[in-house]
Amino acid sequence: MELYKRIKARREELGMSQEGLATKLGYKSRSTINKIEMGKNDITQSKIIAFANALQTTPSYLMGLDTKRKYIQMINFQIRI
Repeated sequence: MELYKRIKARREELGMSQEGLATKLGYKSRSTINKIEMGKNDITQSKIIAFANALQTTPSYLMGLDTKRKYIQMINFQIRI
């Protein structure tokens, strides 16, 4: 499964709207999230980390490097480069 599909699937699992995710990531509107989830916009490595934090998962899962879902157990977990 591609990155954009994993982002959408995880967002939906959390019951989060595109607008809610956009707000968490500092985007001004949901249209950017929509384009990312449709595979029209690429995201940078640092944004993958931000998406993982917002979606309570790992960058490895979003990128398809983990075959099993790994969700972050701590509420305020932050990955720093």
